[in-house]
Amino acid sequence: MNPNSGEILAMASWPTFNPNERSGLKDITATINNVVSRIYEPGSTFKPVIMGIAMEKGNVRTNETFRCPAVWKVADGSISEAFKGVSFGTLTPSEVLIKSSNVGMAQIGIRVKPVEMYQSLLNWGFGSVPGIELNGVEKGLISPPSQWIGVVPANIAIGQGIAVTPLQLITSLAAIVNGGHLLRPYLVKSALDAEGNITYSGERMVLRDVISPATSTWLRKVMLDTTLHGTGRTADSKFVKIGTKTGTAQVAEKGKYVEEKYVASIVGFWPFDDPQYITLIVIGEPSKGKYYGGEVAGPPLKRIVEEILELSPAIAMRKQI
Repeated sequence: MNPNSGEILAMASWPTFNPNERSGLKDITATINNVVSRIYEPGSTFKPVIMGIAMEKGNVRTNETFRCPAVWKVADGSISEAFKGVSFGTLTPSEVLIKSSNVGMAQIGIRVKPVEMYQSLLNWGFGSVPGIELNGVEKGLISPPSQWIGVVPANIAIGQGIAVTPLQLITSLAAIVNGGHLLRPYLVKSALDAEGNITYSGERMVLRDVISPATSTWLRKVMLDTTLHGTGRTADSKFVKIGTKTGTAQVAEKGKYVEEKYVASIVGFWPFDDPQYITLIVIGEPSKGKYYGGEVAGPPLKRIVEEILELSPAIAMRKQI
């Protein structure tokens, strides 16, 4: 996506199918566009949104600290760090995101009243259908605040207990990148009739402002530091500065999280000083023993970024010089 306009520049979903081979249409999963129709629990890629909401509500200060043990008891449950048995000690809000601390993020998230957090998430576009020119677009799942009891608010703060589509998530994260503007995503730039007259035009549309420019600037810098020093290091490139946030979410089946089933993801925007692209990669239930977002989704993001850079004449000229 172009974070400044809402233009969808590329979209891919797997498994895929060949429309010229009708036998492939028997596989329903292959005909679903996961970008707009698959809902999933986003995990830690959701944390910048929660942090942005908490900052705008005045519930967290950038200079305070949080004690982050390996496991933190809250209400009728507990929150554990993604890296089992790891205690991060004392962290600032920026370090909570850079290290992707579940315990730290949960402490920040539950400071926001459930009703206010719920309304803020709706304001960011979750729980509604994005206005894009495609069929089968899902609105996700977000329970009303009356059901946010016990450990639920803490789970939502770390991106569990809420279901989103990749399109919803990248649209919300684009608002963090572009200064706080939630934009309507669109695919079609223009459509012409037989005489060459424009019958439809896609254009930049600001739905609402969700965070201040100052909060946007702070979060962008933290996401750059995540690439340089945190969980997004596998996406770091020597050719361009990339801001990232990784995610590793558990998969729920029949109301319970399943051991050894995860969703690995990463979001990245670049160039850092003048963002023109934001990309989200989501990999469902990765195999071969790896499942953390940084180790599974980070390297593909780096390759995508560098391949796009190769297509840019300005970047190519700079590399020659």
